[in-house]
Amino acid sequence: MNANHPRVPRSIAASLLLIVWAITQSCPSWSQQPAAYPAKTVTIIAPYGPGGAVDALSRVIAQALSQKTGKSFIVENRAGAGGNIGLAAVARAPADGYTLGMGAANMLATNRALYKSLPFDTVKDFTPVGYIGSVPFLLVVHPSVPAKNLKELVALLKAKPDAYSFGSQGVGNTAHLFGELLNKRTGARMVHVPYKGGAQAIQELIGGRVQVLFSTLLDITPQVQAGSVRPIALAASSRAATLPNVPTFGEEGMPGFDAPTWFGLIAPAGTPADIVAFLNGEMKNAFANPEARSRLVKLGLEPGYMTPAEFRSFILSELGKWERIVKESGTHME
Repeated sequence: MNANHPRVPRSIAASLLLIVWAITQSCPSWSQQPAAYPAKTVTIIAPYGPGGAVDALSRVIAQALSQKTGKSFIVENRAGAGGNIGLAAVARAPADGYTLGMGAANMLATNRALYKSLPFDTVKDFTPVGYIGSVPFLLVVHPSVPAKNLKELVALLKAKPDAYSFGSQGVGNTAHLFGELLNKRTGARMVHVPYKGGAQAIQELIGGRVQVLFSTLLDITPQVQAGSVRPIALAASSRAATLPNVPTFGEEGMPGFDAPTWFGLIAPAGTPADIVAFLNGEMKNAFANPEARSRLVKLGLEPGYMTPAEFRSFILSELGKWERIVKESGTHME
């Protein structure tokens, strides 16, 4: 990195890992641990690179489960193709509880509508283990951009077609879809620049190599608070407690962006029910800790709990919503 480029503030991953202390305190176990599980290392596949929300949440869960079981839960990053490479590895793994995956809205809902073909079946190839929570996207700009609100930004983008670039965590990512949706809704012509993950996209925005970015509150809040980027509008139905002065897209007269991303743990289809129930119970136990929940909320994540059956129903309901967003954005992948 050029020495003149600003450094990215401490990764949100580091902040999330501080939460592990609270999660792994002496909360009572709410699930029966299978007698022979785990007998060896369990791998949680994070389908994005290090430094972003998917990676950070994977590590929070891995450390919490390691603490509970006394066995090793490790995170393996397998980035690429909007999460499809990582999820394909989960789908192909033996259904024995020793390979799990961190899923998110784009991987488990958006990609089904975005790609003509996938190396897995979203509905048939996975066993939902547990829902973690949701987080909205925030539209931010580099401080050099002469726009203080959404109306001014749209006017600027329309007045200068192709003059501004927007970054994303990769082609087909939710941030990419929101950028294309903004183009289509307003008649703007921003140029899309994909990166290998959220951390790299934020770094490039701070360095001024892209000027606009949709990023999750989990990833971008420290940069907003540090003044490294300027917030424009929140893609949510209501304002965020962490950034109460930032209006929503709806408040700014542009509805249809209130679609937060969400995260959850999955396993290959056919994973034994007692293992799934144990993992789900331990996730519930972990995030019931008031201190852990408070820390997560302050970082922009709204923790939640679902049984495996409820999580499956939720994923099915999300398929239709994201299909509509993909269609309106006009984005397609081979």
